[in-house]
Amino acid sequence: MFPLIAALTQAGGIIIDKITLTRNRVELRVFIPIVFICLFFLTAVLFPWLGWISTDFTALKYQLLFWAMIVVAIAWNFFYYKGAQAEKVHDFELIIMGQPLVTILLASIFLANEQNWHIVIAAIVASVALIISRIQKEHVVMTPAMWGLVAAVVLMSVELILIDYLLKVLSPVALYAFRTGLITLFFLFFYHPRLKQVSPHHYGLMIASSVLGVVQMVSKFYGFTEFGVIYTSLILILAPVLVYIIATIWLHERLKIKQILAGLVILSCILYATILGQ
Repeated sequence: MFPLIAALTQAGGIIIDKITLTRNRVELRVFIPIVFICLFFLTAVLFPWLGWISTDFTALKYQLLFWAMIVVAIAWNFFYYKGAQAEKVHDFELIIMGQPLVTILLASIFLANEQNWHIVIAAIVASVALIISRIQKEHVVMTPAMWGLVAAVVLMSVELILIDYLLKVLSPVALYAFRTGLITLFFLFFYHPRLKQVSPHHYGLMIASSVLGVVQMVSKFYGFTEFGVIYTSLILILAPVLVYIIATIWLHERLKIKQILAGLVILSCILYATILGQ
């Protein structure tokens, strides 16, 4: 259930972010700090009930893993939003959709308990189907921002491996609260946003995005603890498929045959992994 909740909320968050950044033209230097402020406070509210910290967290090993995660998270967020601002939507999506595949490959190598080959193979097939569904005839020019997105994809996946280790000593809510709190401080210092100039309507959109973001990330972390990184990543591949459907209905974008076929392949892979891999 947790991976499916994460996929649904991720799809909703992508749609809201697209409306906020493109239709409402909110600047990234304002959008990023506000969203992270909201993410932190929404998660902090849950901390008294769902947050716990193991005494093992003070060990040098976990401290190094934690601060490595913070550095990696700041780096990929920086590259990610730079790419979102500079690149066309199609080129941006094509690079970002490679992230589940990178995560799956890294998890199968570095996480011994993730080497269930039914799930690994199903996840790889689903990831490739997703990428193929977005490939177009136009040649993709690798600009500096595009290379930054490639770096973001790799760093996102590295962070998820670090998170899997840290979930042994921190609850999903505690880990996400600490993570978003420290990233918030960095982006407030880095961007110096003028928060008073943001309209109530834009605040509403960013708060809605943050609510979905908290549910998505905390559910993803719980999915890691219960089902593993690879199976959870497989379910999350559904999110872009859901975005296609929502965009077709709500934003009146055209749904292509290969996107429908990719959706069927992904659903088949999830069914296969669920029956044979669990």
